[in-house]
Amino acid sequence: MEFSELTRRQFLRVSAIAGGGLLVACGGGGGGGGSNSGNPGDGTNEPIDAQEYAVGEFLRLSTDNRVHILVGASEIGQGALTSMAMIVAEELDVDWEMVTAEHSPVAARFNNPYFGGLLQFTVASATTRGYFDTQRQIGAAVRQMLIQAAADRWEVTRESLRTDRGFVYDDANGRSASYGELAEEAASYRVPLTPPLKEPSQYRIIGQSKQRNDAAAKVSGTLQYGIDVDLPGMLTAVLARPPRFFGQALTVDDNAALAIPGVREVHTTPAGVAVVADDYWSAEKGRQALEVRWNELLAGRTDSDLTRSAYELRLNLPGVPIRIDGLVPVAQLAAAEVRSADYYFPFQAHAAMEPLNVTVDYDGSRADIWTGSQSPTLDKTFASIILGLLPNQINFHTMSSGGGFGRRGNVFADYVRDACFVARAVRQPVKVMWTREDDMKGGFYRPAAAVRVSAAVDNQGNITAWTHRAVTQDVTAILYAEELLDTLAEGTLPPLKELTDLETGMPYDIDNVLMDAHLTVNLTMPALWMRSVNKYTDVFAQETFIDEVAARYSRDPYQYRRGMLNNEPRLLAVLDAAAQAANWGGPNGGRSQGLAVLGHWMSYVAQVVELSVSADKVVTIHRVISAVDVGTAVNPDLVVAQVESAIVFALTSVFYGEITLNDGVVQQSNYDDYPVLRMFETPEMETIVLPSEHAPGGVGELGVPALGPALVNAIFAATGETVRDLPLSKLGYRIAERSRS
Repeated sequence: MEFSELTRRQFLRVSAIAGGGLLVACGGGGGGGGSNSGNPGDGTNEPIDAQEYAVGEFLRLSTDNRVHILVGASEIGQGALTSMAMIVAEELDVDWEMVTAEHSPVAARFNNPYFGGLLQFTVASATTRGYFDTQRQIGAAVRQMLIQAAADRWEVTRESLRTDRGFVYDDANGRSASYGELAEEAASYRVPLTPPLKEPSQYRIIGQSKQRNDAAAKVSGTLQYGIDVDLPGMLTAVLARPPRFFGQALTVDDNAALAIPGVREVHTTPAGVAVVADDYWSAEKGRQALEVRWNELLAGRTDSDLTRSAYELRLNLPGVPIRIDGLVPVAQLAAAEVRSADYYFPFQAHAAMEPLNVTVDYDGSRADIWTGSQSPTLDKTFASIILGLLPNQINFHTMSSGGGFGRRGNVFADYVRDACFVARAVRQPVKVMWTREDDMKGGFYRPAAAVRVSAAVDNQGNITAWTHRAVTQDVTAILYAEELLDTLAEGTLPPLKELTDLETGMPYDIDNVLMDAHLTVNLTMPALWMRSVNKYTDVFAQETFIDEVAARYSRDPYQYRRGMLNNEPRLLAVLDAAAQAANWGGPNGGRSQGLAVLGHWMSYVAQVVELSVSADKVVTIHRVISAVDVGTAVNPDLVVAQVESAIVFALTSVFYGEITLNDGVVQQSNYDDYPVLRMFETPEMETIVLPSEHAPGGVGELGVPALGPALVNAIFAATGETVRDLPLSKLGYRIAERSRS
């Protein structure tokens, strides 16, 4: 290996820490950022060298051998602060017990390579698959520099040395030195550009179920979320919002609000009317006392019933072709039978546990911003524009989030913009709170969708042609770029037909396939991606209809799928693993089983739901078995946790998830009328992680799309009733408490 000068897009720079140790900073990309340490900065407009250096800091190696790593991805419950640190620690070859991690500053140096290195963005299950290679390279490069330092100190060759758990060993001469001892010397060496990486067989951290490094703080309640930020002199604000999206305040009478003790100020912002007070309760009481007349000439008037009618009408019209294989019309004419089914899925809310909140400390020349965010780069950009500051005048502190599911990855930065407008008016620290009602009634939603599928079948029950037509709001169209990114990541140029979500939801060996879509435009209905995005609807229709066709020809759903997955060995493997673990076909005593599969985000899942249904539609879910192939599982325990949290999320969506709008007004407001799954409703779960040396795939959304169809297929097996509308509660189904199972 050669040590060379860095390229013009500097990869790493390494230096000694004052007092000893080693500091690794990331190069590449411009853009200031500001420290994430909580320091407010020096109050000047010009960046100084020290500030710039802090922005690029990636890891610190102390003289006591402790390693502290800054992570560019957001922690939204998926364990990024643990898994990202594990990847670095593996190649650095340190003692995992000596490693800590925290969120990085918001700076180009920490952008996710999955998104072309353009921004920090924690969506699309892209954290591990995005950062995996670069994290490894950085750890490996620093390890090589430490070896070089030891070799020069001992006057031996690098090849005669080895490392283990934070030490360099010279076995031939019976000596060793810790990384901490060598750190200052190592800092003087040039950074290797192409350090050798470990073979998977050499891993001793990657692939191990390490405890989350934020577990203790979560258990003790000391972990700081955005909502926990409390600054001296901080005010609290809530916004009165229009009853319909994009309404505007026409007149405001704030006399009663300002008479509430604790209320300081009232300001009209683009999103509504902000009541600023000493504390939350005073602000809330002030908001209730406000008298606002709203201008709703341009406000949204989306209506759930009308939306459904319009979508179902469009199902009868050809859409924009997404995939065309073979000759579907000819195959349909030659078929023994052509069957079809229509599905409808309502709007849904993200309903994260931690309400949206942003704290801003702005004095006109600089600002600190604290919030849980999945898109800090975009949030900081909007903040910079609204506050009239340069990026290096803003310290954006990415906080751990109490749930996100895509809501905190809003490309329009809605809640951060709200807070910045308020902060610009008050010019002192202020926390802007969205209550859950605010978000439920005025947030962003998984768009409603209608889907029609059809299957042409021969006399033996084999599917000879398949069609899939989707109607949904166009916000999801940009997500079709996911598949493009996936394919480019694998180094191949994809055909057009592989650029869509619909394509990835259809893995079976069927010669004739036609998929098209209507992507509607509704600028006054805020729609946003939500965990698993289009797959939640498309896979539901596909996988439940497969069972209907199988039942029509008395075919076993498991074997039926097996016969159509000859070209999908990884998907076939998870299907077999799940079926075997579930003892497919074995349960009796009134229990029924259903299964479904999905391959996406470079990962694969099969899920089996085992349940029983009473005469009055009470569903007892006895267990859920999942088998996944996620490529290299950096931390298998985190994979299991994400899959099982996704099951809880999916059960909530399938049983309860429905936002209804009446003439533009959202009818739900909180968990009382938009329930989420309770602990006593949560079934037993078993998750099998198949061993794999493939590149890491996405995990965060993997457990959602197949769960619904597996559940409904089990209901179909138990009752013979087909389910084509969600949520199940609307059809009279209820989930039994676990204690009754």
